[in-house]
Amino acid sequence: MRSSVNRPAAIAAVVVAVVVTAVVGFALSTSRGATGPSAASVVGTAGKTAPPANYVAMGSSFAAGPGEGPVVDRRCLRTGDNYPHQVAAALGLKLIDVTCSGSTAAELLTGPERKHSKVRPQVEAVDQNTSLVTITTGGNDLDFVGRIISQACNNMRALGLSHCGSGRMPPPPPNPTDYGRLEQSLVDAVEAVQARSPKARVILVDYTPVVAIEAPPCQLLPLLPWEVEQDAQIAAAMSAVNQRVADRTGAQHLTTASVAALHSACAPEPWIRGFGSKMVFHPNAAGKTGIADLVVASVR
Repeated sequence: MRSSVNRPAAIAAVVVAVVVTAVVGFALSTSRGATGPSAASVVGTAGKTAPPANYVAMGSSFAAGPGEGPVVDRRCLRTGDNYPHQVAAALGLKLIDVTCSGSTAAELLTGPERKHSKVRPQVEAVDQNTSLVTITTGGNDLDFVGRIISQACNNMRALGLSHCGSGRMPPPPPNPTDYGRLEQSLVDAVEAVQARSPKARVILVDYTPVVAIEAPPCQLLPLLPWEVEQDAQIAAAMSAVNQRVADRTGAQHLTTASVAALHSACAPEPWIRGFGSKMVFHPNAAGKTGIADLVVASVR
């Protein structure tokens, strides 16, 4: 028996239904904010991942890591195993390391005052793609390590055990004006970073502990008891400067005071190279890793 359905009419109805379905589907996807990519465009983007965010490391020798490890910049005595390199590897960030031994907090914005220096202001490394910035500086502004070296050398010369240094007397302790100048230099640097990358996370990282009142005396730190106490007070004051800068700018402060008793020069597991070493009273390999671990833990 022949069907009474009109085939041309049935075909036309199917075509209309398909077209209506497609139009409705497109309208729904548009109303939900979808762009409706084609299958080809989906395949074309499959497997691609966003590039890693930029991490800019700024600061002086306690961040640059001279003394041991592979040297990646001789001009700044920067090493490839310093704490910024280890932080970048742990967090999967693209490192832009502009740390430079001998630099001061003021030079983060101005660059070195030395004539004919080709080192640019460190803040210039920060841009809109920067998501993390660490700053470890201030010791050269106050001659912190230089003071400890002078004290140690003078004590060893007096005992006839060493002829290091020039015999010059250590500089006087920093005064409130010195600390105020350091604080303002750091505030200016952090605010410049924030202006260049408003979304960047800025962490002010304290120096790796050199002295600790709680630690027993040892040959690696040939200081008199009152010198240890004075230098510990200066380190605490530097940390307090970082905290005030963080309070004023909204940056984060990573303090190292809690690990000083365990990791200063005379501690059970020192993070600092002691007297007689190359780049004396600077972070050793364990110290670089230890500070990196603290930074990573503060970010995660």
